Amino acid sequence: MRARRLIVLLLIAAVTGVGTPNLFAQTTTIPILAGTTQQISVASGNQTNPHLACGIASYTNDDLEGSSTIRYFDFATNTEHVLPGNGLDRLSDTDGQRIAFTELGATGDTLVVYDIASQTSTPVAGVHNFDPSIGGNLVAFTHGFSQTTLEISVYDWTTGITTPLTSDGLLNRHPAVSPDGKVVVWEKCQNNGKGCDIYAANQTGPGTFATRLLTGAGEDMRADTNGQLVAYISDKSGENDVYLQRVDGSNEMHIALPGDQRDVRISGNLVVFESGKVGAYDIFLYDLSTARLYQVTNTPDHDETLSDIIAGCDGVNRIVYAVPGTFGDFDVWEFSFQLNDSVVDQLNDLIALVRSFNLHDGTEASLISKLQDALAAVNNSDTATACDSLTAFINASQAQSGKKLTAGQVKQLTDAAALIKTDLGCK
Repeated sequence: MRARRLIVLLLIAAVTGVGTPNLFAQTTTIPILAGTTQQISVASGNQTNPHLACGIASYTNDDLEGSSTIRYFDFATNTEHVLPGNGLDRLSDTDGQRIAFTELGATGDTLVVYDIASQTSTPVAGVHNFDPSIGGNLVAFTHGFSQTTLEISVYDWTTGITTPLTSDGLLNRHPAVSPDGKVVVWEKCQNNGKGCDIYAANQTGPGTFATRLLTGAGEDMRADTNGQLVAYISDKSGENDVYLQRVDGSNEMHIALPGDQRDVRISGNLVVFESGKVGAYDIFLYDLSTARLYQVTNTPDHDETLSDIIAGCDGVNRIVYAVPGTFGDFDVWEFSFQLNDSVVDQLNDLIALVRSFNLHDGTEASLISKLQDALAAVNNSDTATACDSLTAFINASQAQSGKKLTAGQVKQLTDAAALIKTDLGCK
């Protein structure tokens, strides 16, 4: 536990303190995160661009026959809903109460804000507006009709006033708003799409913002913010990696992983992103509060993309993402999970994971008995016995590989047990 606490302290100092930026390099086995997966879109065609807020996921549904609608899934009722539109709707975002989306029109794209409770739609004045992000009382969006010159503006849905954040004739794109609406971040590039940096604007009053450059080296892209930290992708290490820093521009942190990382999102203390290579990206989660990295999906033959996360909504964390289906069209999936810090909680979660595999009674009982022995030892402050029981569990799980357990199941069990041993300080 002492080693992990040291990592946490270093991480907190790197992101929130003063001093040399910290480099976090993952050198140990990355455990598979336990949780529940479900497909939340059942329509034919492509379901893409999913976004999350507490209890709600919105996404684009393209029927591949000329019609595109915005849909949302309500986790409280387990129901899917279709928003009213013109059949050419795309690129949505939600704060859990409203959904902002782009509607393609004859004279150019426009923005619409849909209120879920009242089931009413409010258009945002102007054309060539698209790619919204919603948080607090703000909707940030991109506007412009050129592929090389775009600007960022914000619409205040309480006042109906639109305020430009940029007017520099450069390529400003991919805005993201913090949940409280106080911070907007985006990517600013030269007109040729190169030389990209991350900018942040803090709302200092109604319709007034203080803008700051956050990055400089490398190509920096796809920023997101929780209001205190900004997460983004940069290639300044030689490959695309995840970086974080404070909104005020201080103390950058680097999450160094092999391969290519993309589509980073942050909610609370949780950071989600995809890592891998073309055609084989998986989803990973980094917990800032514990300095732990988890692998969420493990599908070498699939390419998960455009993941989003909401942390701690009603005690549940959720990730949504798009993945190619059987016939190549995209579907939207949801992964729900909980993160427990205590060893007791982790052991109980591991017992539940074993039971979820629906193994033969004898195999299940044998594995669970070892975990129950470890649990009893932890409750009696007998660390040595707990460590021995976990080692026995790992050995028993590995012995069943290719027999009662698949290789993937063995990896899930042994990774989780190894992480518990680390927390216990087992030698």
